[in-house]
Amino acid sequence: MNVPERWRSAITLLVFATVFITLTVSSYRHESATWDEPQHVVTGYNALRFHDYRTDPEHPPFLRMWAALPLLAMGDIKVDLWKIDQTDPFSWVTGGQFFFCHDVLYVANDADRLLYAARFMIVLLGVLLGMLLFCWARELLGFWPAVIALGLYTIEPNLLAHARLVTTDFGVTCFTFGTMYFLWRTARLLSLGNLCGLAGFFVLAQVSKFSALLLGPIVLALLVVRVCQKKSWPMSLGRQSDVRSRLEKLVAALSIVAMLAAGTWLAIWAVYNFRYLPSASTTWRWDFQQDPVILQRAPLLTKAVGWADQHRLLPNAYSQGFLLGQVKAQKRSGFLAGNYSVEGWWYFFPLAFLIKTPISVILLFLTGVVLCALRWRRFLDQNIYVFFPLAAFLGAAMMMKLNIGVRHILPIHPFVLLLAGNAIAELYASQRKPFRVLLGAIYLLAVMEFALVCPHYLAFFNQFGGGPQNGHKYLVDSNLDWGQDLKGLKSWMDQHEVQHINLSYFGTADPTYYKIDCTYLPGGAFFDEPLVKAPQLPGFVAVSATNLRGVYFSEGSRNIYQRLLEREPVAIIGYSIYVYRVERPWWQ
Repeated sequence: MNVPERWRSAITLLVFATVFITLTVSSYRHESATWDEPQHVVTGYNALRFHDYRTDPEHPPFLRMWAALPLLAMGDIKVDLWKIDQTDPFSWVTGGQFFFCHDVLYVANDADRLLYAARFMIVLLGVLLGMLLFCWARELLGFWPAVIALGLYTIEPNLLAHARLVTTDFGVTCFTFGTMYFLWRTARLLSLGNLCGLAGFFVLAQVSKFSALLLGPIVLALLVVRVCQKKSWPMSLGRQSDVRSRLEKLVAALSIVAMLAAGTWLAIWAVYNFRYLPSASTTWRWDFQQDPVILQRAPLLTKAVGWADQHRLLPNAYSQGFLLGQVKAQKRSGFLAGNYSVEGWWYFFPLAFLIKTPISVILLFLTGVVLCALRWRRFLDQNIYVFFPLAAFLGAAMMMKLNIGVRHILPIHPFVLLLAGNAIAELYASQRKPFRVLLGAIYLLAVMEFALVCPHYLAFFNQFGGGPQNGHKYLVDSNLDWGQDLKGLKSWMDQHEVQHINLSYFGTADPTYYKIDCTYLPGGAFFDEPLVKAPQLPGFVAVSATNLRGVYFSEGSRNIYQRLLEREPVAIIGYSIYVYRVERPWWQ
């Protein structure tokens, strides 16, 4: 890359970073915590500050620790670990941790102060992922198609939504894409820089989320493909040479696998402070393999994890957290287009992708796929590194029974944009004016889709799904309503001089923290359950979209709020909280 192009790239990335940070920060400052954020923030802080990994073991701690880094500079954060010491491990993980994280964030400390600082760290990962996408697209497609693809990334609502939340979803998306980018580069040239990039992103993914374990077989399969190719494997490790024979290439591939395996094992121990037990307490540890329910649901996995834990091959919090997460994912209430299930639907994620992805991106993506098919001779050299991880993550999600959010296939989205880049490059390079006009029209459509939902990115639905105002008819939970709009509800109450409201809120943020005077209705947060009572009517009733659909209610009580759907709401807050004026009991 020559000097002028380096300057063009640097300016492009600087403008991108400025716009992306502005869009994400200005949005997250207007939203309350989503359902999982209190756990992630408190878990990360306890791991960093106290080397205590007991708060929530369902994910490896790196991303949570990354998000909690700015909190170390806040010397006045109050956390009482004594509560964990006084709770047995099983009671803690099934209930105690939720109350603990709520109290740390909303009772002992200033929740928004901690949350904003932690969210910004995830925004930085959003900037990093954009840079990786630009670099890969530039090498594949050229400068201007890469700029256009980066522009699409900047306003893609699903990526924007999760790039500003303290969860593990966006971080593992970033690290997965980085792994594939450097694997592609490594397959072209065995160099120290490419190997370090591959190892770094692969290891970061493994200590961020258990779903990243899927990267292992993906990388292995693609290395096998590289070994089987007839062409030589260029190498620049101390000297320039070519790895020519299949045996030499096999040795190189096995060396890479060994490097990744050893690096991952060391990183797992390092992120848990090279300690087997989850805390300084010598008597506190998890033994989920002793639980009969867990043993019944996953007998083989339970025995395997128990054996590994017995021999201390991995930290207790890591191995037991993996077991707990896999068992909990086997049964979870789900909602799809008016239907309910705890077993899930194989087509949940394809349908969610079709109605949650901008139409402009879908059009470019499908065109890009067709172009790749027409240029099949380049498949093993280029496109397989994009197609294979996309298909693997989507296929794995489709086989799982955990159907609660499109965020579980978030890792496929940057690959979708990279494939869309093929169509962008073709339209941009065309000498025919209609094709240039078509590219401009599609890009204008992308801007319009973004503008219609801004700044409520989480609630985005395209017009295939009727837009965000109709999203609750198809999907809820983290696809639309994740507890993010309490601040918006308080603003509406202030604007309309509403002093009191009846509230059924799906989330973990605390209404009292935002000075919302309310009567708690069924379906609220766990800490509100003792306060639930009959609504004060006539008056205003605010119900989260997830509760309107009764997704997590028992079958007998699922219809408690559904009659409200027949009424016209007086307000819809961020597309996730519906406000009604009610004169008399609606359920009678």
